[in-house]
Amino acid sequence: MTPLIRLIAGVALIVFGFALLGWAIYAGLNPTVPFETRFAPVSAEAAKEADGFGLRADRLQQIEISPKDERRPLADGIIARDDAGRLTPLTWRNEVTEPIFFSDVSADNASKVLAAIREHVPQDAVVLAWWDFSRAIRLIAGRAAPLDDSQARGLLLPAAWSTAAAPERARWGAGAPVGSAESFTRFIDALLDTDEARASETLKKLADGKPAYVALRISEVWRLAAAKPQKLSIACKDFAATGVSHGLIKSAQQWLRDQKIEGGFAVEPISGATRLHYFARKSDGDRLIARLLPFSTSLPSPLTRLSLVYQHKGWWIWRVND
Repeated sequence: MTPLIRLIAGVALIVFGFALLGWAIYAGLNPTVPFETRFAPVSAEAAKEADGFGLRADRLQQIEISPKDERRPLADGIIARDDAGRLTPLTWRNEVTEPIFFSDVSADNASKVLAAIREHVPQDAVVLAWWDFSRAIRLIAGRAAPLDDSQARGLLLPAAWSTAAAPERARWGAGAPVGSAESFTRFIDALLDTDEARASETLKKLADGKPAYVALRISEVWRLAAAKPQKLSIACKDFAATGVSHGLIKSAQQWLRDQKIEGGFAVEPISGATRLHYFARKSDGDRLIARLLPFSTSLPSPLTRLSLVYQHKGWWIWRVND
């Protein structure tokens, strides 16, 4: 090989190397989202499913989350848009074990809980709930639900999809007032507080002097952990069963002992199995969220500043006492 050819080859390799480096930097700064989000007008079948919400079909849309270049959905649901254009998930169905964005919720269960809020919550009261359910309460239950979050914290995403977190939080947070994040942070902090009296005072302040209620699903503990992973550690294990039984709970307790896990736990029936939610740290069982939901640690020390007014499957509604 002549010196000229060697020089040309060397320059070509250097150029190719810089091209690869440039592509790597570009890929790092512009990561590819591993899925597609599609919106479509609501079908007649979906409109019938959502009939219990009392919204016109033109207020509804269908949403589908699919892998790139595939039509097979990973998750789908029915959403509404409020007057500010904010996305409000009404139903959600995951086709995989790990939730995508939201936990499963059926139209029957969601409409029943929203109807219960109309029944049990006075018209002059305030309902404090996660940002997406707050939107549904305002839109369908007709009650004041002032919390929202421009940052859309608590979206449930697989760890491998971390590149999608920012754009999806921007999508779901669009339309929320910028100042909403501050109030929602106070709500998060109250749910993570270990002092019931202090937490209840925070909740009252968020209600601005009006009667205050708190509406939660068991999935909120996962959303809190996603929003504040340094403050809350939650994990789960599925047991093959079709319902919750005393024997299954004993098996779950034995599994926790075998794993030397001392945190509180809760069980939730899911499709074809029962899911054991448990805290990796014992201290997490003292947080308000653990006491508002059916975790084992909530039983020895019943709440005094909040009273349960309604419960349906994974939903719990509490009144903050005066």
